[in-house]
Amino acid sequence: MNRQLERSVANDFLKSLETKVQRISLLKGGLIHKTFLVEATNDTYFVLQGVNTHVFSNPNLVVMNQLQIAQFLTEKGYPKTSLTLLKNADQNYLLQDQKGQTWRMFKAIFPSKSLEVLGKHAQAFEAAKALSEFHFFLMDLPMGQLKESIPGFLDFKKRRKDYQHSLKVAIPYRFTQAKVLIQKLRDHEGILNRYIQLLPKLPKRIIHADPKLSNFLFDESGETVCAIIDWDTIMVGSILYDIGDMIRSFCQIGTEDGHPEKAFHPQILTELLNGYFQGPMNDHLSELERENILLGAKTVIYIQAMRFLSDYLIGDQYYWVEDENHNLRRARNQLQMLDELAQLD
Repeated sequence: MNRQLERSVANDFLKSLETKVQRISLLKGGLIHKTFLVEATNDTYFVLQGVNTHVFSNPNLVVMNQLQIAQFLTEKGYPKTSLTLLKNADQNYLLQDQKGQTWRMFKAIFPSKSLEVLGKHAQAFEAAKALSEFHFFLMDLPMGQLKESIPGFLDFKKRRKDYQHSLKVAIPYRFTQAKVLIQKLRDHEGILNRYIQLLPKLPKRIIHADPKLSNFLFDESGETVCAIIDWDTIMVGSILYDIGDMIRSFCQIGTEDGHPEKAFHPQILTELLNGYFQGPMNDHLSELERENILLGAKTVIYIQAMRFLSDYLIGDQYYWVEDENHNLRRARNQLQMLDELAQLD
């Protein structure tokens, strides 16, 4: 496929490095941004992203957050690779093309690999330990320095209001198709209510807010985590959200849009908890956080099901989809996971 526009944008970023694009290819798996791997003529690699400004309406704010975080982690001696943004020919971190698309480019963390599904249980342990380390190194970053990249992202009361609005404005045939899942969300609403009541009592911390499996880069052997990527949503929130979202992502059996006979992997849950508690953040958790980790996981899964279903009902305006039932399948998968996790209590 001809990538003339993407090549032109990438070459603009590469001018200051006195190199240019040799090969460019689309990276699959991202739900928000369009992402490309760029191989330059001097055998170096970069990641070019078309920023979704519908989701991230202030990309300059996102860039400033990322630059502050990278500088802070470097000064603190963070042992893993941090994200490095490049400037374009005009010495800007963002570039807007003639069609209005906003672009940015990172140095690729290469060689490395991301995973869509776990190859072995030990990878879950290593990733959770890496997240514990990430939280630990960000503990002293002044919270006031970070701006909320997506207003209301962690506001679950707002998420519920948005979902209720989607029910009112839903495409009629999609509402009919989703009736069973709508009822399931009603049945599990007590999970969200308990979490909302607990939240004011929990410590506020700097969290990643999207610690899904594909955001952990492993070395080529798949044994060790070399970086945690996608810092767009790093913000102040409850650590239960991060641990819960990691459980949601890592413990699902198969892909996020599958519908297997079993959807939740309890052995991976054990690996995740063991890995996180063996990381340096273990000594800094409050008892209330420890006691409610599974409630956090259930809540995150519930909210994600709600978000997928909301997007389905209004015509797929947020998530990238392969077909018109993609978000419906995603929501069904999340609710099956929730049922199976609830049975472990």
